[in-house]
Amino acid sequence: MSRAYRISVSESVRRTVREEDGVCAELDLLPILAPERMSELLAAELERLGFRREGSCARRVQEDGVEIEIDLERGVVHVRVAGDQEVAVDVTREVLVDADTPAARARASAAVRRDLEGHVERRAEQLRVELSERLERRLADLRAELDRAVVRTTQEALKERAAQLGEVREISEDPETGSLTIRVKL
Repeated sequence: MSRAYRISVSESVRRTVREEDGVCAELDLLPILAPERMSELLAAELERLGFRREGSCARRVQEDGVEIEIDLERGVVHVRVAGDQEVAVDVTREVLVDADTPAARARASAAVRRDLEGHVERRAEQLRVELSERLERRLADLRAELDRAVVRTTQEALKERAAQLGEVREISEDPETGSLTIRVKL
């Protein structure tokens, strides 16, 4: 009859988990003027909204860490959020084995390490979910803000195009609907 041995196995892990989430979309900007001029008008409008121009991109980082980057030439919007979390888990387990051998200790230690990795993965998933929720909360407001910027950019482009076609006689704008009427004498 063999006796069971109780061995104690302790393992710990300390790791920084980094996760990020993001989405990509295109702005619906009509090609009213030359692409370079449309980019300039869009950049000017975005600067009024607090974006910082860096070459052919406009960037802004929100107070909650959401980063918005707009490629001015292609009209592509990238919205990202990233986060870090320190994960520290200590596990001590008592395991019953047939014999207190190095191989038995190694198997017990490997099982504890698998449990630790499971803890780390669960924490990483929690961080991923938190970041996704933060991004989703931000997207609705951002979409409305960028839609207004596109409307104002389009209005400015239409005014310029009308001036190129002839003498602008009258411009009337309805700020509530975003409609614009331009009378031009050709």
